[in-house]
Amino acid sequence: MKTTKKIWLLSLPLLLAVGCVDFNSTPVVYTTYSPILITRSNLAQSVSIKPVTNIGDAAKIYYKDNYIFISERFKGVHIIDNTNPKAPVNKGYIAIPGCVDMAIKNNILYVDNAVDLIAINLTEVEKGNLVVLKRIENVFPEVFPPDGGVIPSKFNTTNRPKNTIIIGWKNN
Repeated sequence: MKTTKKIWLLSLPLLLAVGCVDFNSTPVVYTTYSPILITRSNLAQSVSIKPVTNIGDAAKIYYKDNYIFISERFKGVHIIDNTNPKAPVNKGYIAIPGCVDMAIKNNILYVDNAVDLIAINLTEVEKGNLVVLKRIENVFPEVFPPDGGVIPSKFNTTNRPKNTIIIGWKNN
């Protein structure tokens, strides 16, 4: 009987402590990022061919006709000539702010330019010309912060400069 009392007396604080813990609560995540903004009018003019550059935060890879297309998160698409797989050659870079995803059909590169969907003629890119065949505005939601959280209310469309779009995030 004495041992049972001791066990209960020793177990009681543990049971009380466990009873005070809320195992169902979700931890609050606070973002430490700030949005990189661009105006709607500048977004439409933001796609351009740039000199070859190193690949930073690679996201998606697409292979077509001996070319490898590598999207760089929020930045653009690198074009690699893979005719000789032992010696691939970085041939070009298309700056596309807010770029997250891409697809290719025939010779058309479909890519997101932040909230817009654009179609780029790859035949012209090979010649050094950039031809955006079509732009469909506001197809996609704005880019979320890298920590996976929602866009904080202080950065929603009513709490930031008018006609601006998020094209990426920077760490504070």
